[in-house]
Amino acid sequence: MAVRDSYARYPRSILWLIPGGRLGGVEVAPFYLSKWPITNEQFEAFDPDYERSPASPDDRGPAVAVSFDQALGYCEWYADVSRKPIRLPTEVEWQYACRGGDPHGCGAGAGAEGDERAVDDRAVADQAWHLDNSNGRHHSADQKRGNGFGVYGMLGGVWEWTQAAGDPGSEEAVLRGGSIRVAPLELSCALRKGASRALCADDIGFRIVKAFSHSV
Repeated sequence: MAVRDSYARYPRSILWLIPGGRLGGVEVAPFYLSKWPITNEQFEAFDPDYERSPASPDDRGPAVAVSFDQALGYCEWYADVSRKPIRLPTEVEWQYACRGGDPHGCGAGAGAEGDERAVDDRAVADQAWHLDNSNGRHHSADQKRGNGFGVYGMLGGVWEWTQAAGDPGSEEAVLRGGSIRVAPLELSCALRKGASRALCADDIGFRIVKAFSHSV
């Protein structure tokens, strides 16, 4: 009988409960989200050949230059070793978590249809690494303040991979949240761009989701 790999011997993500609610007209079920983007040491446990970017050399710095399919591969591996249903967040989950429980989202204004303006100066200064304060390199997300849900680095830092409706086979890959190369006035919970699944860049990373249950 094969012996399963031990979950405890790997650097683990803190999965933080995001309570259910609504985003515009969409009902969002509770889910667990990694408290910050997957780090270098976490990704190296999955891929020992992964080479850290000079822009993110530290253990707790975000793993970058990771494609959408590599991010899916990490989710599949981590699901296997943790015995948990791990995946990438959907766009709706990501944007809901980014708002941090604030109906106006990230300290920004939001219209009735959920259109969001750029975040205010205080939210940017407190929560985000961006073009004006990062010196062109990545930092641990928890060096900034978390949002109202207690998650870090949703704005700035790294663009984060999301997927359509939680479907790993979807051809739609969308990046959310901006990065250290985005000006602070451009940052908002609504910031997004489509991308090839094969795209790798040193300001692209990801975080993970587990569906809600009474244990993690």
